Amino acid sequence: MGMLKIPRSARYRKRVGMFGRVDAKHDQSTLDFNTAATCYNFDTASGALRAGYGVAAHKYVPENARRYWVYRYYSESEGRYVDQYVFQLANGLLRYFDELLGKPYYISGQQFPPVQALNYRLNSKDVLLISCEGRKLIAWNGTVLKEFEGSPVISSMALHYERLFVTSRDEPTKVFFSENLDPTNWEIGADGGGFIELLDERGEMNKVVSFGTYLYIFRDHGISRITAYGDQREFTAVNLFVTAGRIYPSSIAKCGANMMFAASDGLYVFDGYDCRRVLGNLDGLIVPDDNCASAFFNGKYYLACKMDFKDAAAIGCESAEHTVNGLLVYDGATGEYAISRGLDLSFMNACTFMGEDMLVCCDGGTGGVITRCGGRFDEALPKRWQSPETDFAAPDKTKVLREIYVKPSVNCEIALSSGNKEKRVAVRAGDRRVRVNFSAKRFSLAVDCDSRDCDIPAPTLVYGSYG
Repeated sequence: MGMLKIPRSARYRKRVGMFGRVDAKHDQSTLDFNTAATCYNFDTASGALRAGYGVAAHKYVPENARRYWVYRYYSESEGRYVDQYVFQLANGLLRYFDELLGKPYYISGQQFPPVQALNYRLNSKDVLLISCEGRKLIAWNGTVLKEFEGSPVISSMALHYERLFVTSRDEPTKVFFSENLDPTNWEIGADGGGFIELLDERGEMNKVVSFGTYLYIFRDHGISRITAYGDQREFTAVNLFVTAGRIYPSSIAKCGANMMFAASDGLYVFDGYDCRRVLGNLDGLIVPDDNCASAFFNGKYYLACKMDFKDAAAIGCESAEHTVNGLLVYDGATGEYAISRGLDLSFMNACTFMGEDMLVCCDGGTGGVITRCGGRFDEALPKRWQSPETDFAAPDKTKVLREIYVKPSVNCEIALSSGNKEKRVAVRAGDRRVRVNFSAKRFSLAVDCDSRDCDIPAPTLVYGSYG
């Protein structure tokens, strides 16, 4: 009598190695298993899954602050510099909090469109220069708000070699500049103010940025550079960069030795001379749109924008009306980046108040700070990392995933999927061997976590193969 032969599947161990960053551009079949096809609200810089960037309340940031700046002035009575933060409410009113006074006050009863501000020393006094759409230049000296009727209507402004340079929606082909050492005098003359007009295919002038020894003008479809030292008769302008895509002014930020910005055709790094595309693997995730905000803080570029995660989930702000839903945090020195989902960030500003560095923001109408907290104020943000589908280089064989070895610091969930087939397994915190018994020729693995803080090292998979 013959023996019945029972086929046995080979047994393999596959260590993921590290949880990698997301690649939203390339086909999943071309990606490594440790590259994420989807990843949000995790930080993968260490190779493990840790809490990503979120928004938290802060004692120095009012909950009702829509926009926020720090004004520093010298106090004669104190004999030192004093910090005062100025913030704007939803109704357009401006308020301030002075460290010497200890409570907030209204600056005036005027309502303004969203404002921008910068510190300046005018006539030997520290002031905060303020501008907004449809208004002239405004100065706040800590007690009085004054508008200068002789200035242009300002859409963006930058101080460069003791002159104030501005763009204006009323005359979008011109950059205006003030008198040297006096940003309140705009009278046109050889020793006063003036303007530079550029008419070419790069389009309207939307933002001015002082960077290094030059002034840069970001336009609809390009960048121009102005050499502007003391004597305006020696000012010169050259065109540098042109693109078919539209540059989004609110995405522009100075980032150390470079600038970064988003355009309708992708993300760019600009060193003052040349532009180069970066993070092309996020094409398809970042949605081209003018609604965005940006900042540079602690060596990283922050971009709040619309993102398309290509699923039906509603994370954080997505469950209600929102303008943006994603945050990119990019370290240009290392190339590392993280994606947060569920944040409706309309404003970001890096500042220091009373010795504390903060990235102040407004999320869904509420003021706070951006930190690596894994949450949105009092709520934890749901987190997901999902691999691309894989066949472990054996497309014709059926894989039986038997066990997963993992050591999470918090409870989480592992999801295995293949087409319409899915299996979800709850995993408790600790050193775990998780039995899954999932069979498929191709499958993907996802890790879901609802905790605010977490540390989930890359797992080891044990599987068999037959066929």
